[in-house]
Amino acid sequence: MAKTRGVRGAASWCAIAALLYLLVRGLLYAGAGALMGLIQPGASLAKPVGFSAATVALLQLLVGLGAIVLPLWALLRITRLEADDLRIAPPAPWSPAFCLPVFLGLANLANLTGALLLRLAGAESPSTSLPSGGMELLLQFLVLCVLPAIGEELLFRGALQGLLRPCGSSVAIFGPALLFALLHLDPIQGLTAFVCAIFLGWLAERSGSILPGMALHFVNNCLAFLNLYLRLYADNSVSFALELFVLLFFPLFGGWLLLHARQQGFRFSVGLRPGVDVLTVFTSPAYTLTVLFLFLYPFVITL
Repeated sequence: MAKTRGVRGAASWCAIAALLYLLVRGLLYAGAGALMGLIQPGASLAKPVGFSAATVALLQLLVGLGAIVLPLWALLRITRLEADDLRIAPPAPWSPAFCLPVFLGLANLANLTGALLLRLAGAESPSTSLPSGGMELLLQFLVLCVLPAIGEELLFRGALQGLLRPCGSSVAIFGPALLFALLHLDPIQGLTAFVCAIFLGWLAERSGSILPGMALHFVNNCLAFLNLYLRLYADNSVSFALELFVLLFFPLFGGWLLLHARQQGFRFSVGLRPGVDVLTVFTSPAYTLTVLFLFLYPFVITL
């Protein structure tokens, strides 16, 4: 019963942190847009008329940084979460040669599933643009690759997982992963985010550190960034070849590694802290309502 009460409180704080992340991000985004509008009438982050790509990327970087730092600061000040719970520490021995291909395999398998669902729904994936080079490209690299790898791991696998960890590794992995996926506000992107978050959460529990997850997250972001850049600026055959290689090679190779490891006795559950069932997070009304809100929010704003 004590663990049930504990998971209810921890899950509630995780939900509050997720909503605070969304709120801060929205307010900073609106504030940056309003500031741009004062300088250049009609301009905003969505329509940066009269502003350089470097300025826009810098503002996006500040918005993303604020959305991570403020909820993290609030959790450290208000809850029982301590700096040691973030697990910013050297990891226990782990195998990048195993974890990286398996992680990329799961991520790209989810990407393939998402692309199939988009095609079945008759929808198109949103387009993203990148500068061709210079400081603008570097800043976009920081926004799309570096900040998410460090900031999201720190908040979700560090803080939120740290809040739920006393209740067991399974619930500590699942609870933040679901919120992380829903905060993408896109069902297709959320599918990939959920799969990745489960693996990165497991790795944080198994290794005792969020640093390996940061590394894997960064590599995955870099591959997506490279693929997008080649799609925009390279010959079609080059970008298609890389995309096809990534989408097919890593799921197949990662699957083979996983099958081989299991034949050698590998089990994902080894080294994890026992605790309550993952669905116990839904005993928290705040967590349940937040999940419902984040699930419905993308559909409501498109009406």
